[in-house]
Amino acid sequence: PTEISDITEIFVNYVEGSLASLPWSDEPLLAETQKIKEELVRVNQLGFWTLASQPALDGAASDDVTYGWGPRGGYIYQKAFVECFVHQSLFPGFLSRLQNASPRITYYASNGAGDFISNAVGAQGDAATALTWGVFPGRAVVQPTLIDKMNFLAWRTEAFHSWAEWADMFPRGSPQERFLREMAEKCWLVNVVDNEYRNPDTIWNMFQ
Repeated sequence: PTEISDITEIFVNYVEGSLASLPWSDEPLLAETQKIKEELVRVNQLGFWTLASQPALDGAASDDVTYGWGPRGGYIYQKAFVECFVHQSLFPGFLSRLQNASPRITYYASNGAGDFISNAVGAQGDAATALTWGVFPGRAVVQPTLIDKMNFLAWRTEAFHSWAEWADMFPRGSPQERFLREMAEKCWLVNVVDNEYRNPDTIWNMFQ
């Protein structure tokens, strides 16, 4: 890659399945993302390069072949979320939409320089948000997937380091190497969660 459109093409090809991996993911997308594949393609075409995502679920059977886990006879719930890189040219408009969205939309955003913005960190500190949970007979609610500030910032360090690792694959001073290091300096990592899991499409309105 030597320009932004090259990065967009790489991410779109990954979501569509013609590219098997990315510097941030060694494997193709999980089967559950088929439910939101069209939206993911659109989002990436707009320049929001997605690293992770999941569809909203409102009580899928725990033995569902795609979404199920845990003991039989239970139900699975998920909040829709999307994590993506956003170039600094798109970030101000994107942040404005997030800040003016419904309070049920929470987000974390940070760049490689360490700047951090969030509406999920309040006066009481940073509360973890459950992204996926299960309800099973005879058991307490199980919450296997959480997001909080500490985990997001730890992943941020790794995510931005991957830009550098990608750049290192090219000769020093080459157009590709210089461009990829520039991307690490000009992108924000953003995690967006829609806490209303019964309205699965609202989160996509953030990406215009």
